[in-house]
Amino acid sequence: KAKQALQEAYETARRANLAKSDFLSRMSHDIRTPMHAVIGMTTIAENSLSDPEKLRDCLDKIRISSNHLLQLINEVLDMSKIESGKIDLTCETVSFPELLQDVMDMCRPLIAEKHQEFMISAAQVKHEKVVSDRGRLQQIFMNLLSNAIKYTPEGGTISLRIREMASVVEGRGQYEFVITDNGIGISEEFKAHIFEPFSRAEDSRISKIQGTGLGMAITDNIVRMMNGTIEVESTLGEGSQFVVSLPLDLCEEE
Repeated sequence: KAKQALQEAYETARRANLAKSDFLSRMSHDIRTPMHAVIGMTTIAENSLSDPEKLRDCLDKIRISSNHLLQLINEVLDMSKIESGKIDLTCETVSFPELLQDVMDMCRPLIAEKHQEFMISAAQVKHEKVVSDRGRLQQIFMNLLSNAIKYTPEGGTISLRIREMASVVEGRGQYEFVITDNGIGISEEFKAHIFEPFSRAEDSRISKIQGTGLGMAITDNIVRMMNGTIEVESTLGEGSQFVVSLPLDLCEEE
């Protein structure tokens, strides 16, 4: 038994090591790509000071690449915070209509680029204001929606559905957030590893898509810190559905 436990521990450590090495090589590529764009566009901008149109185009591309770079760095820092147990949740009043509007505004350019259809629906939401960590809630939505957009081909459909369930605890609401897409789907084999840090599916269609492989691990950790659950259902080639259930304190209002 001791030998078997040792073998399993060795295997886990070996897999983690391989995953981290793979992650570092992919990260260096993912960081270099927007970095090269920033440097290249800055050079072009310096040489286009008399051409406002070209200058604006360069600045726009610099902004997009810088935001992408910041997102990559944030994910790595977030994961290291989670692994060292230094992540804290704040409490503030969160209005669902405002939060969803912000999420829609952030997703709209990505969706327009791929000519996708995006639908938001709410069912039985009696309490629109809750007390929670607004930034982390937004992070959950954005991580799941940006993945849905990323892994759904042009012209696809993505939806976000919110439902308030019956709650047994006074002053607390039970909410369900369902994100559905008709994208490339997830294999049964990878489904078991989707929430592990640094993991990405072995798929030629995915290798071209930029990402750290940390978004889902971060999302899973935030959901669990909020005492919630996250589940995934998916069929390869047909699409995926993520269901996040969260108990949230209701905002006491007249």
